[in-house]
Formats: sequence, C-alpha cells, structure tokens
Amino acid sequence: MRRHIPMADLSSNPLGILSVTAAAALALAACAPDDTEQTTDDGAAEVQDSPTPEESPTAEESPTDAATEDTATDEATDDAAAGATGDHPVYQAIDAALAEYPDGVVTEFEDNTDDDGYIEVFVYDGQTEWELEIDSQSFEIINSEDDGIDGDDRDEAEAVEIEIAEAIQTAESEGGAEPYQGELNTEDGTVVWEIELTNGAEVYVDVSTGDVVRTSD
Repeated sequence: MRRHIPMADLSSNPLGILSVTAAAALALAACAPDDTEQTTDDGAAEVQDSPTPEESPTAEESPTDAATEDTATDEATDDAAAGATGDHPVYQAIDAALAEYPDGVVTEFEDNTDDDGYIEVFVYDGQTEWELEIDSQSFEIINSEDDGIDGDDRDEAEAVEIEIAEAIQTAESEGGAEPYQGELNTEDGTVVWEIELTNGAEVYVDVSTGDVVRTSD
C-alpha cells in the first residue's frame, strides 16, 4: 500500500521563507545591476539607487588653461614691445660709451658701420667732450680722442634731462626708420636732439621733456 507523504509546510519552516526571499533578491539583482541591494532586519531586500557621479570640468572650463593662455599673450606682447626699439647697434654703442663715462652726456653720434665698421659717439664728461670710435660688432672702444668743447656746446649738454636712447626711440616711432646720426642743437631757444633717420627724415626731440618739437623730410 502506497503511503501519502504530506508536503512541507513553508509557513512553519523558516528556512523555506529565507529561500524564497533569497530567490526574489537574486531576481531583482539580475534585473537592475546598477542598483545597490541592502538587506533589512526582517530579511527583505531593499533596493537603493546608485549615486550619479559628478561631471568633471572640461578642458575649456579649466582656469589653469585660461591663466596659461593669458600669460602667453602677455609674454608675446612684451616681446613685441622690446623688439620695436633698442635693437639697433647705435643703442649698444651708446651703452658702451656711457659705461666708459658713467656721468657723461651723449652730444652726438653717427653710424659709420657700412663705411668704416664703427659707430662714432661723442660724450661730454663735465669738463671736455670725447670722440669715441666703437666697433659695430664687439662694441669695444677702438679709438678715443679729446675733442674739446666750447661754451655753447657745454650749455646744450648741461641742458639735457632725458636719456639719449629715449630720444632716439621717439624719433624712430615718429619718422618710421632706424637712426643714422644725431647731435645736440638749439631750435627757437629750445635745446633738442636733432636725429636723422635712415629714410632721410629728421626728428627734433626736446632734451628736457622728450617731446617732438618738429620733423622734416
């Protein structure tokens, strides 16, 4: 005679309840892999949404890149300004002359590079005027001679208040060419540097203010 075996009562078997719960949790995890599963005290699975990661700033939004770009622009601007004036050998020859006579005043200069390979610079040292020949490549003084000075030239030299380099730069900007020669002169009672450029233009710069008094072609 075949015996009837009753099915296990799940309500009375805690292991059966846990098995069903675990199966349900696994099914939920398979359907939503991005969610975080958390088990409560009664054994039920609680599903929490995963946090969305914050977006990182793009390269366009980076303040470091913007600062670097601004710095590069400033440097380019500074380089362009430096190249606009002060590169001509006349400036270096004048520097060499004033290094020899630190308290001197340049009263005259002439670029003889093409003909003789030197730049001529005259410097008043407070007592006399020195004629210097300065090599156009090494900027060494290759010849020096006491040229003397008269009363009018002394008065003009002692009226100078700005640097000769400033006057030459002003003349270059005004006349649109490089310096060729220059000397102290007096225009209608005003002491000026009369500076001739390579294009033939002459610019007269006030030795006290640095202003352009007049120009001529």
